[in-house]
Amino acid sequence: MLSPAERLTGMNLEGGWKVITSIENDVNSTGGNFSKCYKVKNKDGKEAFLKALDFSRALNALDPALQLKLITEAFVFERDILHKCRDENLDHVVVAIEDGTVRIENAGDIGVVQYLIFEMADGDVRKQADVNERFDTAFSLRALHNIAVGLQQLHKHGIAHQDLKPSNVLVFNNKTKSKIADFGRSAYKGHFPPHEEYVVAGDPTYAPPELLYDYIDSDWNRRRLGCDAYLLGSMAVFFFLGIGMTPLLRQELHESFVWRNWGGTFNEAIPYLNDAFQRVLVRYSEALPASLKGELVEIVSQLCMPDPSLRGHPRTRITSQYSLERYVSKFDLMAKRAELGLLDSITS
Repeated sequence: MLSPAERLTGMNLEGGWKVITSIENDVNSTGGNFSKCYKVKNKDGKEAFLKALDFSRALNALDPALQLKLITEAFVFERDILHKCRDENLDHVVVAIEDGTVRIENAGDIGVVQYLIFEMADGDVRKQADVNERFDTAFSLRALHNIAVGLQQLHKHGIAHQDLKPSNVLVFNNKTKSKIADFGRSAYKGHFPPHEEYVVAGDPTYAPPELLYDYIDSDWNRRRLGCDAYLLGSMAVFFFLGIGMTPLLRQELHESFVWRNWGGTFNEAIPYLNDAFQRVLVRYSEALPASLKGELVEIVSQLCMPDPSLRGHPRTRITSQYSLERYVSKFDLMAKRAELGLLDSITS
């Protein structure tokens, strides 16, 4: 029997939206087990993306009441973050067009489905490259600029994304603008969602090393903004190598120093991480066009430094360590040069 969240096709919603068809959930998206996705359309023919909260799996948990409480709190937290971003006009993050509830007939006490509606994207950045080819240089640099702007906007309002990865960067306007999506695991200063106490809030495949070694910094900025800085640098690696920084570090570490095998403290692991990091930077440099090597290797070396206390631009570490302002400018300048044909192509 279909759950209430799986029975929305054909329904008319508030705001003139009609649910057209279901969309297969992205296995890489946060919270996918507790949501159902749809394509919706309004009276003007505009298509959008709907995410509906699905309580049904929670009912099979060992403690259904607790699981229902947790996913409801997580939904409300994400909705409130999206409202904040919308109210503050953050134009480089994906905000909800509308949100609401709909009652499903003959569905019992859990027949009320909460949902969020988002602008329909062209896809995420992974879909902009052929499997056998590299990303276009200009697209990659402009996407990195847009991502840096999005993070900077969030940080100014006390929000850290914590789960920045390729599947959470969506492309709009015929592939000309990228925006950060999915705030299901974000941190909001002064707020305490269910995932607040998780050591690794986002996808561990992309997580910075300190979190994988179970190091929890008491300083909110170092723990949260330092994580975002690392993830931005990791995206700069992904666009040119097709893989993030964390799996590359894993490849360069001796097995006994890998986080899941390590018996010491994070600080004791830093020298081994630094050695692996230098080898990754060499691999990264070799994959870059000659005209980008110096700038991009410097950016990644600053943003992805294994020791979070050393991350960020050297000139801002004392006053505003994790400020992304300089990186916004750098990516913008490189993107403009690439768009004018003044940089070597990745595919050349």
